[in-house]
Amino acid sequence: MIDNIKKGKNIACAALAAGLMLMGAAAIADDHPTLKNMPEEVNQLPQEHELIVAYYGRPGARELGVLGQYPVEKLKPIIKEKAAEYAKITGKHAEPGFDIIYGLAAATPGVHKDYIIHLGEEKLEPYIKAAEDEGFLLFVETQLGKDMPQTAIHHMVKYLKHHNVHLAVDPEFEVSDLSVPPGKEIGRVEAAWINQVEVIMDNYMKENGIKEKKILLLHMFRETMVEHKEQLKHYDNIDLIFNLDGHGSPRLKVDIYNDIYVEKYADKVAGGFKLFFREDHPMMTARQVMGQESVDGVKIKHPPKYINFE
Repeated sequence: MIDNIKKGKNIACAALAAGLMLMGAAAIADDHPTLKNMPEEVNQLPQEHELIVAYYGRPGARELGVLGQYPVEKLKPIIKEKAAEYAKITGKHAEPGFDIIYGLAAATPGVHKDYIIHLGEEKLEPYIKAAEDEGFLLFVETQLGKDMPQTAIHHMVKYLKHHNVHLAVDPEFEVSDLSVPPGKEIGRVEAAWINQVEVIMDNYMKENGIKEKKILLLHMFRETMVEHKEQLKHYDNIDLIFNLDGHGSPRLKVDIYNDIYVEKYADKVAGGFKLFFREDHPMMTARQVMGQESVDGVKIKHPPKYINFE
């Protein structure tokens, strides 16, 4: 296992490749004291979910995020409380969620020579059940290693049979065409690969009679981590979210987020914003993340759709 699996994400040296946020079109009363001066919203996908607030990590791995630091029963009220905080200041329905590292990048190739350690079914099942019981969303994620995303997704697509389960890909540790193990160089994926992932998801959903829309979440903190984004295709039953997955100073994060946002992609992808309990100094407040308050005089122009915490 890579010890510094989420280190080195200082976005000072990276142009983040995310940006496209979607917001539901909730009406805001002019006289509502907590909803005045709201930032501009745009009509982006996915429209079914007004706001998602998720916690990130891997069960049993304390160093890899909040999900590894608490048992699932203790996590549920913590995440609900955080989602309620965002719901209160936005007037939106905020859905709690888990973002679970299912395919963990490893420093050694392993039996299958793919530099990936998959989470056991017995460790994932309690989170699937909790998501179903509590109305949470659950993102099953892979860090790729030597697998290309269209290969890695075959390990995960079966979980789409669960109503609240969605999929996620983290390109940082993708080394399919590199001669180094994960963590030595920043990986990247092609838009064409992501299109293939969506085809696999789409086919599985049709074959298994899955009617509800699913989300494919892509983490990134450099523009190059998803290449040729203009080639991304839109599938009616799959919504893409690009999640700004970098830590740094609040002002830096806001500046880069605002620079990346491009409304012409709003019909293809939505955007997210990640916060780090340990690495962000200081960590942005909910009002700052949602563009209601400034950071050193600058505000987020278009609030994120997806907020997650590590």
